[in-house]
Amino acid sequence: MSNDSLKRLRHRIEDLDVQLLKLLSDRAAISVQIGNLKARNGLSIYDQGREDAIYRHLAQYNKGPLTTSEINRIFGEIISVSRKLQAHMASDDREQLAADSDTSTLGVNTSLYGLLGNPVAQSMSPLMHNAAFRILGIDAIYLPFEVNDLRGALAGVRSLRIQGASVTHPFKTSILGLIDEIDVTAREVGAVNTIVFEGDSIRGLNTDWIGAVRCIEGLLPVKDNRFVVIGAGGAARAVVFGITRQGGKVTLVNRTKDNGLALAKGFDLPFAPLSEIEGLSGDCLINTTPVGMYPNVGKTPVPKGVLGRYKAVVDIIYNPFRTRLLKDAEAEGCQVTNGLDMFLFQGAEQFRIWTGKEPPVGPMRDVVVEALNQI
Repeated sequence: MSNDSLKRLRHRIEDLDVQLLKLLSDRAAISVQIGNLKARNGLSIYDQGREDAIYRHLAQYNKGPLTTSEINRIFGEIISVSRKLQAHMASDDREQLAADSDTSTLGVNTSLYGLLGNPVAQSMSPLMHNAAFRILGIDAIYLPFEVNDLRGALAGVRSLRIQGASVTHPFKTSILGLIDEIDVTAREVGAVNTIVFEGDSIRGLNTDWIGAVRCIEGLLPVKDNRFVVIGAGGAARAVVFGITRQGGKVTLVNRTKDNGLALAKGFDLPFAPLSEIEGLSGDCLINTTPVGMYPNVGKTPVPKGVLGRYKAVVDIIYNPFRTRLLKDAEAEGCQVTNGLDMFLFQGAEQFRIWTGKEPPVGPMRDVVVEALNQI
């Protein structure tokens, strides 16, 4: 290709970018008008049925080369901006906005949900779930509990009649022997990230694997692709379960040989110690360990040189938004994504289980992204 040909193509891109900017500005102006109308008529800013209809409508017209997941990701950002414009740039009549952001007065009828883990200060789960409760007008609150004694904590939350809780590091596997009932899927995963209190009984479930599949499929299909998964904890179990359930092939890697081999044998997978990562390759590398998580943002689980052997890299960490691993992978030409979608969709499924209501996924994502951008 000659330099002139390249310049012409770049000029075409620049012209298209200007046209796109104009179209986006026109769309934003209409969103503001819609916000004014909703405010005057007492309508909710968030309309999940309408947003879902937009994605279905676009899918009918998509002829490539963008995939459906790429289209949804792009328009997800556009829709998110439109929603914010409707909320923040509407007319002086702010009645609906106030209703959306109002917190119900806590009382004896307020349902209590929580997060059991250690540490939990960095978790976005309270922000996400409390936003969903407010948006749907549910009299409930979600609180973080930093736990040292899991058995004692379960006795405490049982006494307090908590409706449900998330379970995070380091308790996703150790909780298995402490609860009354384990869902079939959670038993197959070998980890619990969600508990529901039903009378005096505690039931454990796993929604991490659903979030993992949604996260990975934002980059590439799971079926028939080869994955190298780093880690052997509860999150790794969910990722491995989701991939194998959807027809992907997994090689497990872990720093501690005994833990890694135990998980690999449980799922009948090949295993390699982390020290041998340079001899592996695949379609997608997935980090399920906390290496690189805030505040240790300068760390990475693998040498940069191995990343060029993969088409895609997933880091299930979402705080920071872009870990050192993802930055290194981008520099090597990989497609990358963080754990936001895994976190979002596992949480949305928890919300659905606890409340029986459809979670407001768009606003749940918005509040987490906004908080992460401020870190």
